[in-house]
Amino acid sequence: MLRFLKHRWQLLLIVALGLALAGTVLFFTVLQRAPQAPSQDGRLRLMLDHAERDYVLGEMRHLLMAVQAIVDAAAAGDMARVATEARKVGMAEVKNIPPAIRTRLIGKLPAEFRKLGFATHEAFDALALDAESLGDREHTLQQLAALMNRCIACHAAYTVLPPAAAEPNR
Repeated sequence: MLRFLKHRWQLLLIVALGLALAGTVLFFTVLQRAPQAPSQDGRLRLMLDHAERDYVLGEMRHLLMAVQAIVDAAAAGDMARVATEARKVGMAEVKNIPPAIRTRLIGKLPAEFRKLGFATHEAFDALALDAESLGDREHTLQQLAALMNRCIACHAAYTVLPPAAAEPNR
């Protein structure tokens, strides 16, 4: 009888571990998959509601305004202003995402999109540090060119349409 109970616990443990593994795989392969659909131009459509879309597009506008301000400051040789403008869109901006929007975006945005976005914000922080410590305008412009390549890559891969237009059957 004792031997039977020992084997029963082992069997239950194996079944429990198997179910936990299956649940984890299901979670990361199905439930965490961002709702997406290819667009007619081949880019991946990010399926966002109005508030999420407004937030993502607003963040892109902040990045574009920062690029313009950095170019203007670099042209004037004002490396302190370059650093200030770059830092505005560094990782500090990511930390200021409203929690409700952040949670929803994490579940909807593809991992590759999030990775590219975080790397872009980190690159702006690096640009700010280098502008302060090196004061080298040419180096800053090279960094900015690399940052712009990230923007181009993202816009070539993804599109954010209004919710009604983002429906896959349209």
